[in-house]
Amino acid sequence: MRKGKTIVITASLILAAMIAGCSSNGEKEPAASPSNTAANSNSGTASSTNNEVAAPVELNISLMGIQDGFDAQGAKEDVLFNDLQKKFNLTINPVQVTWNDWQEKAKVWAASGQLPDIFPNAIAVDSPALYASWAKQGVIKALPDDLRKYPNLARIMELPSIQPLKVDGKFYTVPRMTYNDSSDWILDRPILYRKDWAAQAGFTSEPQSFDEFVAMIKAVQKQHPGTAGIAIMNKDFLNTLFLPTFPEMSNKKSWTNEDGKWVPSFASSKINDGIKQLRQLYSEGLLDKDFAIQKEADGFTKFMNGQAFISLGGTFANPTNIETFSKANPGVTIADAVGLMNIWPAADGNRYTFVESPFWSETFFSNKLDDEKFDRALQLIDYMSSEEYSALAVNGILDTDYKMEGDKAVSLLKADETLQKKYPVNSAIGFLAQWHGAFNKAGKAVINTNPDVAAWQVYDHDMFVKFKQEDKPAPINFDIMLMSTPAKDKLNVNVMDDLVKVILEKGDPIELWKATVKGYDAKGLQEAIAEVNAKAEELGIK
Repeated sequence: MRKGKTIVITASLILAAMIAGCSSNGEKEPAASPSNTAANSNSGTASSTNNEVAAPVELNISLMGIQDGFDAQGAKEDVLFNDLQKKFNLTINPVQVTWNDWQEKAKVWAASGQLPDIFPNAIAVDSPALYASWAKQGVIKALPDDLRKYPNLARIMELPSIQPLKVDGKFYTVPRMTYNDSSDWILDRPILYRKDWAAQAGFTSEPQSFDEFVAMIKAVQKQHPGTAGIAIMNKDFLNTLFLPTFPEMSNKKSWTNEDGKWVPSFASSKINDGIKQLRQLYSEGLLDKDFAIQKEADGFTKFMNGQAFISLGGTFANPTNIETFSKANPGVTIADAVGLMNIWPAADGNRYTFVESPFWSETFFSNKLDDEKFDRALQLIDYMSSEEYSALAVNGILDTDYKMEGDKAVSLLKADETLQKKYPVNSAIGFLAQWHGAFNKAGKAVINTNPDVAAWQVYDHDMFVKFKQEDKPAPINFDIMLMSTPAKDKLNVNVMDDLVKVILEKGDPIELWKATVKGYDAKGLQEAIAEVNAKAEELGIK
C-alpha cells in the first residue's frame, strides 16, 4: 500500500468514531432502512428506482468483514438489510475479505478472472499503474459517460480532485468518499494536548510560534517529570508539524512548484526548516524517545494514560478511549483536560490544515457485469453515497432508533442495544460506498448517551468549524499529486522511514536529507520529475 498506514489509520478512526465509538452506548452504527426513506431523507438526492417491475438480480459483493455480518446472530431478521435488497430488487451474496488480505485477494481474483461484481480497494491512488492496466485490459468496468440517472455519483465524479482518476477520458471507479471536500480532513491530523497541564504551567492560550511550542512542552515536562512531550499515532503524523513551515509536506505524497518546476515536496528545499525543527524536538527530549520503534497507536495510548503531554493523532469519539483516559486519570474529565491545539501561524500569517483527497479507497465493478446488473449496482452505490443513506447508516431509523430534538439527533436505543446488534448485515455493508465523514462533520450524528463522549462530540464539531473558518487548507495540487506517469508510478521511496533516520542520526540534518534525496535518483526520481513536468506542460498545469 503506497499510500501507507496514514490513511488506513485515519479511515479506521472514522470507523471507530462511527462503529466502535458508539456500539457500547447504542448510537450511530451503520444502518439503513429504505422503507423509512421519506422519514429519514435529509438531502432528497437518492436516485429514484423502479426496480419492482425489473427482473431480480444477484450481486456478489466483497467488503472487509462482510461475511461476519451475514454470520451474526439475527442476520436473517435484519430488517434494514432486507429492505435494502427489496428496494433494489436484488440479492447480495457476500464475498469475504479481511483487513489483512483484501488487496492481495483482489489481485488474485483479477488474474484469474474471478473478481466479485462490486469490490472496494485502494488501487487508483496507491497503485495508479495497476489501475490503468486493469482499465485498459478490461478487468474493471468503465462508468457511463452520462451519470444523470445516478445524481450522487454525478456530483462526486465532477469534483476537481477526482478528475485525475480518468483513464483515457473515462472513470473506472467510484471513490469511497470520506468527506465532501479535501479540506475537511482538518481534525484527522489532530494535535491533542493536555490543556489542563498547559494551564498549570502558565500557558492558557495556544502557542503562536514554534519557539512558544517548545517552551510550553518544556514547562509542562518540568512539572511532569518522565512524561513524553510529543507522542505520535504513527510516523506519518510527524508531518503535521510541517504545516507552519512547508504546508505541502504535511502530505508526503504532494508535489510543489519550485522555481517553475514540479518536484515532490520531500525533494524541495522548502522542507529544510521543518526538518531542523523535528531534529530539535528530538535532541532536546521533547519528542517521545520511543517514537521510531513503537507500534501503531502506542503514542496515543501513552497520551490516554497520562504519559504524554501531546499526541499527534487520536480520537475520543470512541467511548473505550474515554474510559481508558478516565481510569488512568481519576477525577479528570476529558472536557476539562484535553484540547485540540490549532497549529501556529506560518510566515505568511496563515494557519494551515492537513489536506487529502476527499476519499480513501475506491469502489470497483467487474467488467463481466452485464448492462442490467451494472445499472442495478450503480443504483445501489449511488443510494449508499447519498446523505439520506448516511442518516440511516450513522443514526438508524428515525423515531425507532433515534429522535430529533430541535436540530439534534438523540438516541432511542436502550443501554444494551446497538445498531450493530439490531442490523448486523446492514452494519457490515454500511461503508461499502462511503465513510460518512461529511455527515458527522456536519454535526448530524446521534449524540452519544455517554455524557463525556457527547461533550467531546460537541467540542470536536465546534473546533472543526472554528479551524475551517480561521485556517487555510494546505495548497495541494491534486492534478499533480494524483497524476500517473510510468516513472512516477514506479518511484517507490520510504520517505518517512528515511526522515526518521535523519531525525535520529548525528550530523547536520539538512545535509543528511540532501544526501537521502540524492540517493533517490538511483530509484528514478529525476525521471519521474521529468515526466511529470512534461505532462503538466502538455495539460497546461502551472
